[in-house]
Amino acid sequence: MTLLETRIVQNIWRFDPISLLKLLAHLGYDIDEILFCSTFGACSQSRLLESIEFRHSPRKVVITLNLGLLGGQSVLPNYLFKQVHNNTIDAQRFAEFFGYFDDRLLRRFLLAIYPEFDETIFQNWETRKKSAVHTLRLDSIATLHWLTQLVFPELQVRVEKVTLQRSIDLGSPILGKSRLGYQTVFGKIKKLPVPGKQITLITDEDSFTKEQTWPHEIERRLQKLIFPVLQGVDLHLEIWLMIRTQGSYLGLKQNSYLGYENLLSDNLQFRRIRIFSGRLL
Repeated sequence: MTLLETRIVQNIWRFDPISLLKLLAHLGYDIDEILFCSTFGACSQSRLLESIEFRHSPRKVVITLNLGLLGGQSVLPNYLFKQVHNNTIDAQRFAEFFGYFDDRLLRRFLLAIYPEFDETIFQNWETRKKSAVHTLRLDSIATLHWLTQLVFPELQVRVEKVTLQRSIDLGSPILGKSRLGYQTVFGKIKKLPVPGKQITLITDEDSFTKEQTWPHEIERRLQKLIFPVLQGVDLHLEIWLMIRTQGSYLGLKQNSYLGYENLLSDNLQFRRIRIFSGRLL
């Protein structure tokens, strides 16, 4: 065994099934190269994963779980186990016979819990997840709150309906082509009220880390996680950050917003910083 395989064997009790399957996939093991079996015993165990064995001829991984037909919570009749205990049925042949069904049942059970490993149903799990998300009503308050809280678990989230002002570029008037009437206005830009959503992120800290401020961290997560999900949703949106405490003096520094850092005071001060305002298409 390699050094990494030896460490996996020694620390198998620390794993959960999904972490172990991901690690084995990283090592190059296909799901068909993994065998599942259960611990042959009548007592319940304190952990789910009992042991793991790496075989190299042929290349296989045998994972033993404290779950299945031979374990303490077996669905098999107790009569069969009594026959094994009384030596009426050979224990080894009994385990080998039900071991085949054990592997099939445990495999389907784990693939049902972690469908990203079952390529027979979903060829591309990432595409499937995106399709499932788009079946939701992404412009609703409940869904926006759920999505935002999922991306920003450190912050309090408030989502509400608001009326926003949007600027519409009407283009410059052209002599001989532009017509005057009730649908025509003078000027290049017209502001109209539109229904939209406002997301307020609330924090008690000034900075996400010592080197990164919350506004920059929020903008990074928006661009990477939220905006790609909301792509294709026609939504007028404003996102604000509310900081409920003051923890620094006024100063100019890198990654700092000029003007929003107040002088240190004993009184609680609330600061609102607009992170985003626009229309998502």
